[in-house]
Amino acid sequence: ADDLFTIKNEFYLGNYQQAINEAQASDLVISSAADQRDRDVIVYRSYIALGNYDVVQTEIKDDAPTALQAVKLFATYMSNPDNRDIAMITLKEWLGDPQTGNNPTLQLIAGTIFLDQGELEEAAKVLHAGTTLEMVALQVQVYLRMARVDVAEKSLGLMTRMEDDATLTQLCTAWVNLSLGGEKVQEAFFILQELTEKFSESSVLLNGMAVAQMQLGKFEEAEKLLLRALNKNSSDVATLQNLVVVGQHTRKAPEVLQRYINTLARSAPKCSLIQRKEQMEALFDRCASAADLKA
Repeated sequence: ADDLFTIKNEFYLGNYQQAINEAQASDLVISSAADQRDRDVIVYRSYIALGNYDVVQTEIKDDAPTALQAVKLFATYMSNPDNRDIAMITLKEWLGDPQTGNNPTLQLIAGTIFLDQGELEEAAKVLHAGTTLEMVALQVQVYLRMARVDVAEKSLGLMTRMEDDATLTQLCTAWVNLSLGGEKVQEAFFILQELTEKFSESSVLLNGMAVAQMQLGKFEEAEKLLLRALNKNSSDVATLQNLVVVGQHTRKAPEVLQRYINTLARSAPKCSLIQRKEQMEALFDRCASAADLKA
């Protein structure tokens, strides 16, 4: 049995504080140095997901194992846009070093960073020889972002052969079904609903269910799910982006939509929805200026 099952599960479901709490429980059995390292990796990744970068950067020392150094680098990358260039240079150096390049945690963090940068080919390359279930799960996300659902299905098939009833495998099955569309959307909804019944509601699951409802044209139902997700985390980027989309379909008052957009701009100024909005506003301003000049 995996002594870290509950901690990992909470992390994959997006329950980051619960993952930290479980890792600090007095009855947790750590049976090896590898388990201790894996626990610490999940704990520090949870702190990063919660935006507590300082904890990670302060506590992980320079002589820590490669896996923890990779997590510290991720904290540096996430903490400040000004750090990103140097973090990318360091990441590529470590990947090219035979001493560190084959470390699964480093490869996973690299895949996550490349995905965030939109460098999808690089992400696919570093994850190609995925040796862990989570690495293959990230492959699925990369291929879905590439709109290569056919390749994502192959990675999902590998996950099913590795561990078909794992939470990660179930989550990826739902994401692939959402991308396939049609009757698969309802299947995705049922998978996610089953996970909420088996474990607990989380922002990740509620957002997935909301996306399924949106694809089915049930925008009021989607909004109810998203408001439950907002209660769990009022600054969650996916929840706020989905609320803006739902609000446009349910004809929400402009001030309510603007409130979501303002919160999103503060929480994640670089998210795709905010960047697209800024690009459209800049385009509108240029067109308006051109029209004024002609007038």
